Amino acid sequence: MTFTFLITAAVLIILLIIPQIMKRIVYKKLTGYLSERDYERFEKLLDGFACTFSFKPYNREYMRLNSYFMQGDKRKIEAQLDTIFSKMKMRDQQKAAAARQGFYFYMENQKFKKAESMLHICQKADKNTAELHTMEMMYSILALKKSEYIEEIRERLEPMKKMPDAFTNDAKRVRIGIFEYLLGLQYTYLCNKKLSKTYLTSALKNCRNTPYEYEIKKLLKA
Repeated sequence: MTFTFLITAAVLIILLIIPQIMKRIVYKKLTGYLSERDYERFEKLLDGFACTFSFKPYNREYMRLNSYFMQGDKRKIEAQLDTIFSKMKMRDQQKAAAARQGFYFYMENQKFKKAESMLHICQKADKNTAELHTMEMMYSILALKKSEYIEEIRERLEPMKKMPDAFTNDAKRVRIGIFEYLLGLQYTYLCNKKLSKTYLTSALKNCRNTPYEYEIKKLLKA
């Protein structure tokens, strides 16, 4: 075994292993700052050499987007979505992940034209057909004000409500509430006040502390 071979092997180990170690360390620090809601240190690390060396541009900007969602900063979220879709090179899977977040953000804020553009991206790039169908359904009801999904949503809602943690798991509870909201809206379009009120009243309880709460209250007062 020659000295040159040993040197070459050592260099290869350094080139292959050290970047992976650095990546794990940086990622752990980033997630730690997010869990502590220390966004200033998160941004500083995200833009520093270690993170730039360890992560590709899309991954850094996607992490930045998630931090803005955690902060609830709508202006920064919208600007970051624009940055990602105008400047980042992405694979289909990456496009779909960012577009899904953009779609739900724009739908919640009733920016339906922008939501439509995110939906079109998902229709081309997203392989998750079940999630895509839910997005198309939401757009049809909320943006186009159609009542074509009453039976389907009712069929999907019942098993969700029977799950053991349906109302103790916040994510599942809110999803149930959103489905109830979508049912209430469709019955509103059909002028069925009784069923509309039934579903909206339940949706208000399950969608508490979400962007949908205000809209549901408005509908119940109408």
